[in-house]
Amino acid sequence: MVEIRNPGLMAMALELDLARFRQARGIVRMPAVLEELAETLTRVMAMLHEAADREQAVDLGDEVVRLIEQFRGALRAVGGEPARA
Repeated sequence: MVEIRNPGLMAMALELDLARFRQARGIVRMPAVLEELAETLTRVMAMLHEAADREQAVDLGDEVVRLIEQFRGALRAVGGEPARA
């Protein structure tokens, strides 16, 4: 488990990832698995927002952390992340 002391910040980061996903989805066809992953992470983002509203820390399971990393990796692979210098 990973303790997230600032769930609002984590939720905003996921919002950015999901926005990049929507932009990339408009350009390239996304696999169904990635679409399902985006839906799951949308629910995680909502949970993080709720915790932030209550000013509570959140413990994310290792599987959720792996899903986030997998999603971000897939976005990089399709060009859904800004180029880095």
